[in-house]
Amino acid sequence: MADRLLVYGSDLDSVAADGIAGIWSITAKHRKAVEDLDDMVAALGSYTALDELVIFAHGMPGGMTLTSASYALTDPAIATAFAKVKTSVQHIRFEGCWVGEAPADMAIFGRLLKAKDVSGFAWASWTNSVKINIPKGISPNDLGKFLKDQNFERWLMPGSPTVPVLASMARTAAVSRVLPMLWYQYGLDEKPPYIDDNFNKLGRHKYAARGDAAKKSIVAKSAKNSSAPISPFEYVTVTL
Repeated sequence: MADRLLVYGSDLDSVAADGIAGIWSITAKHRKAVEDLDDMVAALGSYTALDELVIFAHGMPGGMTLTSASYALTDPAIATAFAKVKTSVQHIRFEGCWVGEAPADMAIFGRLLKAKDVSGFAWASWTNSVKINIPKGISPNDLGKFLKDQNFERWLMPGSPTVPVLASMARTAAVSRVLPMLWYQYGLDEKPPYIDDNFNKLGRHKYAARGDAAKKSIVAKSAKNSSAPISPFEYVTVTL
């Protein structure tokens, strides 16, 4: 099977980047922090073929922001940079804010790499970390109750250690662990759902977990960018 590659903005939190890599089962040697398009092209150039290219960057509808600059996916600078890429890519996955609101633009980007499909979320993606202290000998049931009572459980990044695994770490001594959190909002007013009971106060119309996203598939020839004031929470895939 072809490799999977994660490229991520060098300004992004490394714990979050590791968490995203875990979601897609991407090993450490296939993760590359990038600052600009040249870095991204160089990372791709190390491969003959990729099954999946995962791009973790700040996003906007039909665009991405790397450490050095922001680009629309239709930007001529992107077309020029990726014209140098000979790597074959099957699937492109954007992990960032709002890219999925512009499937027509995702299709244009996907064609640059001759991909089969391109995917992205329609809401803003937020990541954060929490440090928890795990008491010596705590049972999985008690630790699970603690995480739930603190409103952490629902927002743990998929791929994080399970509650039994976390409890086992403290079998003989208390330990501390930093856990990555992941949630989605439409707006830019970052208010973590697990703080101040925000999720219960503001509800599902404001927050969503990754697994809440409806999966939407669009054929490229029918793809149109969204003009909705607030799009539904969807994971949008445009097939080429």
